[in-house]
Amino acid sequence: MNTWKHSLLSRKKFGGQPENYVRVHNFLDSSKLFYYHLKHRLLLHHLYGIELCIELLGDFLVNSEGKTVLVRDVAAEHCREDLYGAVPSLNDWLKEADERISPQLQIPSLPDAQVEAFLMRPYLRSGLQSALLITYSNFGVYLVERFFGSQKALELAKVLPVNQTVQQVLQSFKCTEKWQYTPDKNEINWLNEQENGQ
Repeated sequence: MNTWKHSLLSRKKFGGQPENYVRVHNFLDSSKLFYYHLKHRLLLHHLYGIELCIELLGDFLVNSEGKTVLVRDVAAEHCREDLYGAVPSLNDWLKEADERISPQLQIPSLPDAQVEAFLMRPYLRSGLQSALLITYSNFGVYLVERFFGSQKALELAKVLPVNQTVQQVLQSFKCTEKWQYTPDKNEINWLNEQENGQ
């Protein structure tokens, strides 16, 4: 599902205009810029991704009707829409793949303690080393740029192995649960009805 369709669904659920919600959906789907496959959802479509979304965009937004809407709720609905109604944790995504992904990751240290603490958060949230794919990769460079600026992102990019990309690692990831690859059919049906003028 694309950002605009998610935004249309947000208008249906929270009011206002679709444009009120585009920033939330753009962030959650920014992982498509690094791996244009449904597996990109492993990077932000979970409780930790919702946490990052709130941290980046704030706790709430005010839509064009003047209604205050929690960013958390919009982000959770995005996950439900894409993941068969689920809002998974990192553990839900990675528990079956930890042993395959972890050996592919090298975890260099950085001199900046604040950035390094940010990079370690997926592990702290899950206890799974494979969750560090989110931050110790080219996608992690993107996240550091968004949260800390380009200078800190360059520092991370310099110490990461060149082949430690989400595309390289996620190629071996296998979706084992139906929710990982199946959007919510009720949401798809509603969107199709709107497109057909019903």
